Amino acid sequence: MFARSPSSTLAIEAEGLSKRFGNVQALQGFSLSLRPGEALGLIGTNGAGKSTALKLLQGLRVPDSGRAAIFGQPAGSSGAKSCVGITPQNADFPEQMTPREMLSYAAAHFQTPKPMTELIEAFGLNRIIDRRMGGFSGGESRRVALALAFVGNPLLVFLDEPTSGLDTDGQEMFQAYARAYADAGGSLLLTSHHWDEIEQICDRIVMIDQGKQILEGALDDIRRRAGRSRVSFAMAEDTDLPAWLIEGFTFDSGRWHAIAADSDALVRRLIRDLPRCRDLQITPLDLKETVAQLRKELAA
Repeated sequence: MFARSPSSTLAIEAEGLSKRFGNVQALQGFSLSLRPGEALGLIGTNGAGKSTALKLLQGLRVPDSGRAAIFGQPAGSSGAKSCVGITPQNADFPEQMTPREMLSYAAAHFQTPKPMTELIEAFGLNRIIDRRMGGFSGGESRRVALALAFVGNPLLVFLDEPTSGLDTDGQEMFQAYARAYADAGGSLLLTSHHWDEIEQICDRIVMIDQGKQILEGALDDIRRRAGRSRVSFAMAEDTDLPAWLIEGFTFDSGRWHAIAADSDALVRRLIRDLPRCRDLQITPLDLKETVAQLRKELAA
């Protein structure tokens, strides 16, 4: 189903990448390694340096300093390009072409392209595969762009905001396909503002802020570093609440919530001071909350 990467070579090996545009240091000392079969999420706010990092890794821009290699080949070289599939943030397609024509044209440039039937099914192209793309919605164009990233059966895929404009069904189809691609040995680097998408697909994250790496690690390791859990419960509206709870908890959607370093101690205190509380739950923080917590600690 998927191409398999050489197990002895890193899919991406970048060291000390820096890039300046005029007076703006867009990226500084960026280093990254990506193994075959690994999915990595590159996260950060708008303007943090993610797009610059992607362009340097893809060989679309030349760094001021540092180096980047794709399966041992210099980024941007013909050897590197032959291994890679790309979905940019924005894709403009010829209005008179159909997705079938576009995919067939792209597939002709590769030795072992994906079967058309697989791409049609994986990205939900059945209804639009033979329509002219001039009238496509943003979501329909996005489905075609995603299929194009995988059409050459690449060893590595770069995905920049891959599900922008997609409906829920399209997002779920992409996430399932991307995860299966990595599980089968493909390497994947994606940026996304959808934190749940990062959690569904990626094994590891790298966070950039103002052009610098500030956080890196496997998702499970990052959660352990944060060392926090969410404690929540429900309570009858006429209950008198102690001051410590009002100060430490927030109220949302009929429940009280707090983020705790020692959830066991907090639960014992709740049971002692609020014996009538109900539906008490302890859950892990989601990725967005975890990263926010770690950033607070880094800034302290």
